[in-house]
Amino acid sequence: MITLTAAALGISAGQTRSAAAIALIAALIGITFALAAISSPGPVSLLALVYAILGYNGGLILFVVGLYASARLRALRVSQ
Repeated sequence: MITLTAAALGISAGQTRSAAAIALIAALIGITFALAAISSPGPVSLLALVYAILGYNGGLILFVVGLYASARLRALRVSQ
């Protein structure tokens, strides 16, 4: 669930097409994890943070691949 939520954040950040928004959301993932780790009474798994970072980057990559595929399909329609 962490990976899917982070991937959705990555796709949403990509749709803004703002480098500041992409960087801010990436920083907020780390800040949120740090605050949760500080306030947690028990041990915290760093694997969850790794999954969140991988999901976020995967969402950004999926968005870029989608833009590329859309441009290719649009180019095929225009050339016909």
